[in-house]
Amino acid sequence: MMLVRDNHLSFCQKCCLFVFLSDFRQRIANSALSVTCKVFFASFCMVGFAQAQEAESSGGTSAMAASNGPAWQIIPSVSSDFTYTDNVALVKNNKQSDFVTRLSPGIEIHGKGGRVKGNLKYQWQQYFYAKDSDRNGQQRALNADGQVELIDQWLYLDGRGSISQQAISAFGTQSANNDSVNVNRTETSTYQWSPYIQGRLAGFADYLLRYTGSKTKSGEGELSVGSGTTSESWSGRLSGDTGIAKLGWSFDAQQQKNSRETSRDTQSKRFTGSLEFRITPQLRLRATVGRESDDYSAVQETWRSVRGFGGDWAPTERTSVTLNKERRSFGDSYNADFTHRTALTAWKLSQSKNINTPSDQLINTALGSAFDLLNLQLTSAFPDPIERAQQASLALMRAGIPANAQAFGTIVTSRVYLARRREASFMITGARNTVTFAYDKSDNQQIGNSGTFGDDFDLSSNIRQSGFTASWAHKLTPDSAVTLNGRRSRNKGDTANLDTQLSSLSLLLTTRLGAKTSATVGVRRTSSDSDSPTANSYDEQAVTGSLSMTF
Repeated sequence: MMLVRDNHLSFCQKCCLFVFLSDFRQRIANSALSVTCKVFFASFCMVGFAQAQEAESSGGTSAMAASNGPAWQIIPSVSSDFTYTDNVALVKNNKQSDFVTRLSPGIEIHGKGGRVKGNLKYQWQQYFYAKDSDRNGQQRALNADGQVELIDQWLYLDGRGSISQQAISAFGTQSANNDSVNVNRTETSTYQWSPYIQGRLAGFADYLLRYTGSKTKSGEGELSVGSGTTSESWSGRLSGDTGIAKLGWSFDAQQQKNSRETSRDTQSKRFTGSLEFRITPQLRLRATVGRESDDYSAVQETWRSVRGFGGDWAPTERTSVTLNKERRSFGDSYNADFTHRTALTAWKLSQSKNINTPSDQLINTALGSAFDLLNLQLTSAFPDPIERAQQASLALMRAGIPANAQAFGTIVTSRVYLARRREASFMITGARNTVTFAYDKSDNQQIGNSGTFGDDFDLSSNIRQSGFTASWAHKLTPDSAVTLNGRRSRNKGDTANLDTQLSSLSLLLTTRLGAKTSATVGVRRTSSDSDSPTANSYDEQAVTGSLSMTF
């Protein structure tokens, strides 16, 4: 791991970062993203380099270093993965074996300093198939977020980006890894950019005005048509106190428009006012009333009343409970979250029902991911969020536990739909053992039936997904661990022939060969059982190995 202190970049680091950013800039240009999205990434890069140059010219001293904040980390890496599989095409009969090699250079950037903070992890992956070179191909993986303070304490620019492999259809052939040949898999990307201003208005109220744009596109499937789907929204808030002690008020306004190539555009508007009563510093209650409209089910917008209540309760610094419920056009909308942590455990429970847009699922990781749990558990040990995230990622990598494993993939659609979701997860860590478990259940229902979509909702008006992931890592020595990872998922539609199940089990031995080198060997078994006409039932056994280095 290479630590870049006081924003002072070596010549080698600058060259690695320049090559990566040049490639990433070109990929953004080729993807026809909006000008606003390109401006975000350009601003993030230019400000970061400007601060690095300023720190270098001043002898390596920065305001961030003076405040003992975390330094920027730039971590180039390369890994080689080897897989021998007895069923490379994931078919039931006439199975074919193959030896698959993956070369994967990548880079990670973490930190904050001056007016910039952010995290970025990018990998370019090239696959080689020994028996059939026509199957050779490349994949990309990106998880990034950042913020630039353009005008001191007033104008900000947030951005997020995600590139991942997703199933084109929830009812098609499912796979637990990316080295097999699966025509039901596609690369999906989502970018989100959000400039906003905030401040104090005439000394009596705080204000916030935000624009958020997002773009989602996939290589195959419904989101591959034209430019995919885009979303634009404006939101504003005024908030302040009243003459009554502990009573506060707020007014919120929102407008959103969703555009897609495969159907008509949709939009929504919402205006609400809220009162919040702070009973104690740990307990707050609120009530909301307002009006909203949308044209999801019909071309003509219809205005309806909104009313709801909610509260936040934090009995201790380790426990928090949040509840919000509203009466809306589609019924009750709600969100309930519970988190609790101890020195050796982390627990999360969540239940929600709300409208989902394409970017909602694709740009957010699962609540119960191992990374989220360990990140929560390490709050006391590492108060700084950037340092905590780095420690969580490093610990999971050494334990051989997937950081953001999900029981099932997202629904690749440009449609706005109603999603009900339940999640439960926990992590227990000890001196030699780490156990994680996450259960996830989602019930997704189409809203309206107009337009030509060509997605899973054309096959079933209700898509039910459920499953769990589990890991048990046992530390053999300070530098090695054996890990058992399991996953089971099920995607089910309205009819009997839309039912696909997937089970996967892997056993890994992970060890550190040096301060910057690690290796993994393992075995896995994957099986799928499907009644869908577009999916294969299959079983697969594989032997895997990998070698990873950071610089």
